[in-house]
Amino acid sequence: MKISEARGKINNIKEARNVAEKIGGIFKGYYRATDIIFKAKESDPEKGVIDLRIFKINNRQTKNYIFTHKIAEWSDKIKTDKILLKERFDTMEEVLDFMIDHYGDVLKEDYKYSREGWEYNLEKCDIFIECIEKLGPTIEVEADNKSDLENLFKFFEVSERFSESTPEIMRKLQKHSN
Repeated sequence: MKISEARGKINNIKEARNVAEKIGGIFKGYYRATDIIFKAKESDPEKGVIDLRIFKINNRQTKNYIFTHKIAEWSDKIKTDKILLKERFDTMEEVLDFMIDHYGDVLKEDYKYSREGWEYNLEKCDIFIECIEKLGPTIEVEADNKSDLENLFKFFEVSERFSESTPEIMRKLQKHSN
C-alpha cells in the first residue's frame, strides 16, 4: 500500500507536539539525523532522489543508516513516494559496500542537511514534527489514505503547505545560499 504524505511549515514545535498529544498521538521517539542527497554523475531528475539518512540520536525502532532511492509523485499537495530501493544498515561500512555494489562510482554527494524530530503515532497515521536546517519547523503527516491525512493535518497550525519534497526544497535553498 502506498502511503500519502503532506508536509508544511509550522511556527512552534512545542505547540505542535502538544496538539499531537491532545488528539491522542502516542510519542514514539526523538531523533536527530543528517540527510545526504546524492546525484549520479549524469544527473536525471526523472530517476528520483537517492538519500542516505544517518541518525546521530535515535531512540526509535530503526537502524541508524537508511539508504533510499525514491521518486515523489504529487497530487494536490499530497505526496506519494514510489520506493525504488530502501535498505537499512548498522554501520557506515555496510552502507559504502552496498553503494559500491549497487551503484559503482556513479554517485557523488550533492548536498546535505540536518533535522531534529519527534515522531508520534495516531491510529494508522504517523506525525513527524521536525526542525530542518535552513527550513525551520515543519510537520509531516503520513497516512494510508488522503482523507485521514487531510483530517489530521487540519488540527495543526500550518502557515505554508509544501508542494515539493524536502530534498527538492533543500536543493533550492542550497543553491541560493552558495
